Amino acid sequence: MTKILLAVIAAILVEGCAATYQGPTAINIGATERFTQSRAELFKAARRALVADGNQIMSADEASGTISTAARDFRLTPEMADCGTTMGLDYLKDNRTSGKLAWGLIIDDGRIEIRAQLQAEYKPGAVDQNITLTCRSRGTLENELAGRIRQLL
Repeated sequence: MTKILLAVIAAILVEGCAATYQGPTAINIGATERFTQSRAELFKAARRALVADGNQIMSADEASGTISTAARDFRLTPEMADCGTTMGLDYLKDNRTSGKLAWGLIIDDGRIEIRAQLQAEYKPGAVDQNITLTCRSRGTLENELAGRIRQLL
C-alpha cells in the first residue's frame, strides 16, 4: 500500500513539473559572417569545419549555397540556448535533459548565414513522463562555428 501511495505522489509531482513548463523567452539568434573569399572557398571551409566537429552532412549543394547536417547528440548549456524553465529552474542545468544539434548554412560570395537547430528532451524517469522542449539559440554556437570556418580559410 505504501509503495502505491508513493508511486501516485511521484506521478503527481512529475505531472506538476510538466504543467509548470515555461517556454523560452530568448529570441532565436543566428550568425551572419562576412568574408572576402568566394562561395566555393567558403563552401569548402564550412564543410570541413562541420565534418571536423563530428557532424554528418545530410545535404550540400554548392549551386544553391546550402548545407544541412543531421541532428546529433549534444550537451546544451544555458549559455548556448534557452529551452525554458520549470518553477524558475533552467531545464538545461538538469542532467536529465538531453539535447541535439543540427546545422543549416546558407553561403554566398563573401557571406555565410549560420543557424543552429536545437532540440531538447527532459527525461525525469518513466518514458511517458518525458517532455519535449522548445529551444532557441543564444548565438554562441553559431559564432563558434563561424570562428572555426574562419580558421580554415
